[in-house]
Amino acid sequence: MLTQQQLQEIRQALEQAKNPLFFFDDDTEGLTSFLLLYRKYKKGHGIPVKAPQTEELLYLRKIHEYSPDVVVVLDRPVLPQSLINQIQVPIIWIDHHEPVSRQGVKYYNPMVNTKGDNRPTSYWCYQVVQQDLWIAMIGIIGDWYIPEFVNDFEYKELLGNAKTPDDILFETEFGKLIKVFNFALKGGTSDVRKHIAALMKMESPLEILQQTTSRGKFVYHHFEKVNQAYEKVLQEGLKIKGKDGVFVFTYPSSHHSFTGTLSNELLHRINEKVLIIAREKEGEMRISLRGKNTSILPWVKQALEKVGGTGGGHDMACGANVKKEKFPLFVEEIRKLVKAQSKTMRASAI
Repeated sequence: MLTQQQLQEIRQALEQAKNPLFFFDDDTEGLTSFLLLYRKYKKGHGIPVKAPQTEELLYLRKIHEYSPDVVVVLDRPVLPQSLINQIQVPIIWIDHHEPVSRQGVKYYNPMVNTKGDNRPTSYWCYQVVQQDLWIAMIGIIGDWYIPEFVNDFEYKELLGNAKTPDDILFETEFGKLIKVFNFALKGGTSDVRKHIAALMKMESPLEILQQTTSRGKFVYHHFEKVNQAYEKVLQEGLKIKGKDGVFVFTYPSSHHSFTGTLSNELLHRINEKVLIIAREKEGEMRISLRGKNTSILPWVKQALEKVGGTGGGHDMACGANVKKEKFPLFVEEIRKLVKAQSKTMRASAI
């Protein structure tokens, strides 16, 4: 966990900053983490960061453009030391992925103090600001975690009778809202900026779901448009059958990337031990992997060593990039590891 002292350090740094620059992961968790901090302190600029994780040029270009006095990195699992060395202002890095060791940065990760505590970044940003619970809930549940303060949620009726994160995500109105935030990050740079600007000012989830304001309508209509494309890809994925406990679905490069969202929803709807969802882009396969109550991170690391790819993540949810020609080998390595575990489990049961 993060200590009260650490939370206070973050508060003080943001209170004292005049022009913070926020870099956040380009998903619901990253976006809500940024929104929580921005709406509290009302200063600075936010930049969503897409894969690859070591995109140094984006950081340096935006730092040159905005001349921040503090750089805040949210929900990014990787920040290279070579990049940190080039940033001449204080860096605050809040994350919940596998801990890393870096010099010259204030690093806040609950897993450093408490092994296995990977509560979402948005959870800790909410602990910092203590406001906008509805936005915090979107990020936290969107990252497959139900917080202990769920009963304090003013709009609890949106959760219906769902008790698990995936049931909330894919069977409730609140799950639709999480998708709205996710899809707000889809599109051209100028459009994404407009969506984020609208979310900065949103007063309640009903403003979006019931489209009671022009900004609510704007964000929701964009969601409907993107969701039509998403549903087509989802339906194609649901036609695929798994093999040896491994489900593999690839879809062609298109205007939008749905890999992370697809992997979560297919995990909810398909009963396989491991799911591999991939999209080709620029000669690489951008991969999202999920384990059904199964730790897959060690398998992913082993397979990446075999194919020379990059990636990582959580115990049961990972991302990876491999060359297109290496993708079949990557899949086969994962399949071998799953088979080996199944064989070991059968032998131990005898």
